[in-house]
Amino acid sequence: MIYDRLRVTLLTELMTQKDDSAYAEIARYLLSHNSEQGELSIKEIAQACHVGTGTVSRFAKDVGFASFADLRETCEHNRNVFDVAAGNSLSERTEGLARHIALSVAQAAASINGNMLRQLVDDLRSFEKVSAYGLLKAQAAAVDLQVDLLMQGKQISTCATPAEQAQRIASAQSDELILIFSYTGTYFEGSSLLESLRRPNRPRIWMICGQGEDIPAFVHNRLLFSSDHSQFGHPYQLECIADIIAQEYAAAVAH
Repeated sequence: MIYDRLRVTLLTELMTQKDDSAYAEIARYLLSHNSEQGELSIKEIAQACHVGTGTVSRFAKDVGFASFADLRETCEHNRNVFDVAAGNSLSERTEGLARHIALSVAQAAASINGNMLRQLVDDLRSFEKVSAYGLLKAQAAAVDLQVDLLMQGKQISTCATPAEQAQRIASAQSDELILIFSYTGTYFEGSSLLESLRRPNRPRIWMICGQGEDIPAFVHNRLLFSSDHSQFGHPYQLECIADIIAQEYAAAVAH
């Protein structure tokens, strides 16, 4: 996973909560004290964020952890990692980064299986209830597809927070199509959805992801693309595939 569970959870809270809310303050504090998180107590976090210990405990559970202890244990095993472009000057770093992005997009586009793409587009046309989701940067691809299909008269839904995504997926029925954009294919890793999606009336789920990861048995199919899973190619490869899906949908409707 490019961005670990902790980073996904805390960054999403910052994106979706009001800037002055207690939950945003807790998320901000945990992100900025990454090297200390495994050592911090619930009391220390509460004091630093000017909230009660009960608020910190509720925060941990509301964002998807079993308890504050589960959150702290996750903190102990995660550290910030950021890939830095090589080069001794601005121009070298800029050109190197742009080159890597361009190659990543070309790699993804060239590796798409046409038959699988057509099957996905057929499902998009046949299902009335469609939604698309992704985490953090991958959500940009879901929004791209939503906008491009809306411009063609096809409405699909999406939402940003992992909690709301999980709720919608868990309640979806067999007449619904769900597209999951996941750079490394690990969207469902550690998810509470694993049990609920083993039911007979589960929705049809497609994953759009880079090659190399196994998928849960409840996923109907995958649209795969070739990827080195580097930070430099994320989310550009996913956004490229979202655009390709929208273009093929337009071509299918036209014929």
